[in-house]
Amino acid sequence: MLDFNNFKENLEVLGEDIFSKKFLLAVSGGADSMVLSHLFRFFDSSQNDKDLEFQVAHVNYHFRGEDSNLDQKIVEDFCKKNDIKFHLKDVSEQEKTQMKSLQNWARELRYDFFFKILEQENLDYIVTAHHLNDELETFFINLSRGSGIKGLSGIPKNENRILRPFLTFSKSQIYAFAEENNIDFREDKSNQKDDYLRNKIRNKIVPKMVEVFPNFLDQFSESLGYLDTVNQFFQEE
Repeated sequence: MLDFNNFKENLEVLGEDIFSKKFLLAVSGGADSMVLSHLFRFFDSSQNDKDLEFQVAHVNYHFRGEDSNLDQKIVEDFCKKNDIKFHLKDVSEQEKTQMKSLQNWARELRYDFFFKILEQENLDYIVTAHHLNDELETFFINLSRGSGIKGLSGIPKNENRILRPFLTFSKSQIYAFAEENNIDFREDKSNQKDDYLRNKIRNKIVPKMVEVFPNFLDQFSESLGYLDTVNQFFQEE
């Protein structure tokens, strides 16, 4: 279950003394990152007498026409309403000419952008909204490629100044939190297409697994914890 207390516990495990740190949230406008933004904004810090200090970054690739601009708008409006510093990467047509592999290019471009902001603004961590379903998709991708323990043990929760506090929460839990708290977000319709391996796993394989094994995500999360423990053991040897 995703709530303020569980989120706080996850964040505190990933970063020491979180109220002394400064964060950059990567926000696309989708349910995951908009829930992440609201959790940071409305974080229950009454016992600490201060709020979490954070800024927001958004990348507009202009791949989906007006939909891309509406994604930008929902993030920008949230920041304006709550007086949060907003950083925009407006991807140019010239930058797109450098693209070879779309997903690798897009990832490299946005993280270059995020890390530049980190240095310019003297921030401590980038925070993304990767969740348990992302973990599962990555597991299947790595499994199909013959990955070892490291590749199968999941997405790192804290690596290279990148924090991922949502990895224990499923997509359905994030949607439920958004609905319960009236959080606006936008759906990326391209996720419904099976153009990429990750989308095929998301749209075809995972629903079948959950249909056959209703508790599949919970059991997967537990198994992933065992794999991560083994991976950490070998790294320390």
